[in-house]
Amino acid sequence: MSEKTLPVADTTATFRHLRTMLRRRRSAVALVVALAVGVTIASAAVPLIVGAAVDLAVDGDGDRNGLAWLAGLLAIAAVVGALGTMTGRYQAAKLGESVLAELRSGVYDAVVALPASTVERVGTGELVARTTGDVEVLANATRSTVPMLFIGSILSVGLTIGLFVTDVRLAVAGIVAFGAVAWPGVRWYLRHAPPRYAHQRQVEGERSGAILEAYNGRHTLWSFGATGEAIRRIDRHGQTTVDAALATTAARNRLRPALRIGQGASLAAILAVGAWLLGDGRLTAGTLTAAAFFMLRLIDPISMLVEQLDTVQQAQAALARIIGVIEHTDAAPPSTGAPLATGSGAISIDGVGFGYRPDVPVLHDISLDIPAGSHVLLVGPSGAGKSTLARLLCAMDQPGTGSIRIGEHDLADVEPVDRPRLVALVAQETHVFARSIRENVALAHTDATTEEVRAALRTVGAADWADGLPAGIDTIVDADHPAITPARAQQLNLARILCLDPAVLILDEATADLDPITAATTERRVEVALRGRTVVTIAHRLDGAPDADLIVMIDEGRIVDVGTHRGLVATAGPYADLWASWSR
Repeated sequence: MSEKTLPVADTTATFRHLRTMLRRRRSAVALVVALAVGVTIASAAVPLIVGAAVDLAVDGDGDRNGLAWLAGLLAIAAVVGALGTMTGRYQAAKLGESVLAELRSGVYDAVVALPASTVERVGTGELVARTTGDVEVLANATRSTVPMLFIGSILSVGLTIGLFVTDVRLAVAGIVAFGAVAWPGVRWYLRHAPPRYAHQRQVEGERSGAILEAYNGRHTLWSFGATGEAIRRIDRHGQTTVDAALATTAARNRLRPALRIGQGASLAAILAVGAWLLGDGRLTAGTLTAAAFFMLRLIDPISMLVEQLDTVQQAQAALARIIGVIEHTDAAPPSTGAPLATGSGAISIDGVGFGYRPDVPVLHDISLDIPAGSHVLLVGPSGAGKSTLARLLCAMDQPGTGSIRIGEHDLADVEPVDRPRLVALVAQETHVFARSIRENVALAHTDATTEEVRAALRTVGAADWADGLPAGIDTIVDADHPAITPARAQQLNLARILCLDPAVLILDEATADLDPITAATTERRVEVALRGRTVVTIAHRLDGAPDADLIVMIDEGRIVDVGTHRGLVATAGPYADLWASWSR
């Protein structure tokens, strides 16, 4: 599996997951099977009735009453078969929609709960492909293909059994002829088609990613005159998708003629053997008619299955990708125990090393003790490793070596669902969800009271404008709402953190999008609200350095200076040089 893709379940895992879902729907499965068996019995009765009518017409001296009864039975079998087929398809589609709803909910839940590091690694195109493209392929198959496939499969088996019951000799002749002609094409298809369909689903996801990337960066591409190259890149992905589609079409076109010719050969074999046996008196005309009729009726379900193979292969590939996300991603499990007791906000970093690639280390043997309630500034040049260390403190990534403890908790042992109450990140990037102001603020603390929400809004200076909205804090907003400016979006993000009330807070220039006056006011209010808590700020500017309890300077992935602002300036070390440059 590529580092840019999410896991794909193998065949065993796919069918195991599907079998588990069907077990929870035993009654619905039993109903569909019963209807399919009923349709099969009615369909198998038709050739037998026709054969009996032929024998009666030939040997029964034109028994009109007997023929009338057989005609009546034939009409009943036809009606039962038609009604059973219609009802069976409906019930099969209903069952499929239930399974699809569970799969859709499962993949959405899994994707939403993915760790941020996984989301960054695979990109939005892969996520969109799994949650939209793959789900849509599976939905189309569920509504049309699965019912026909299920009923067609049982019907094919039933009619084959009926053919053997009618006459084993004719059945063997037909099956052997079909296998001799069709099997080479079927075997080639089963070996080559599945990976081609899986590749097609993958390249379609990559194409989606390229389109989304170009759209999101369209202004930058235009500014740098790189729009043409982006379009050419999308064209290359498009051509790859077309090539993958042509490969699956070639596989399909190789299978269909083999099956069609095989069906013709089987019918010819039955007629040839039947004529020979009929001439020797070892077979009746009615039996030969019934056997030929069975083979002719087999053509319909087999053709139905062949026509749906394209969709089946696509659906199987999509299902494997969906189940791969549900079963194999490291999504956050639900909390099973009591709420995490956060305790002390002291941070202990012991011998931490990390690299986004094993052969390219970013952090080297970082060790640091931060007392509870301290306000710490992480400083250093761009690319020094400040943001990487912050990601480790938030458990967005796990250290390659060493450990990080917050209070009595080792971050590696804390359930993902409980980590935000222990440590939370306020980044420069913000998002306002299409919900009320109240729900946006209480996003991670859904039990927050109205007063707690209002207190958080007052602390960050957002209470006045929020109360001034048409429905106050119950007004539905989103990122495009006219009342939500970048500054207000950041205020809501800060209020969200205050409402969550974590033991440790990581600030990544959280007020960078605010104007200087609002930023200063918000920082003072947040400082008051977080007094007594441990706060680690990734500082790209040194405005607040003199007020920090501890300065930690990182350069080239190593701690090169630690101490108070006054003490470090006095020692004339790396931080003193950085401060001098900043001051000038």
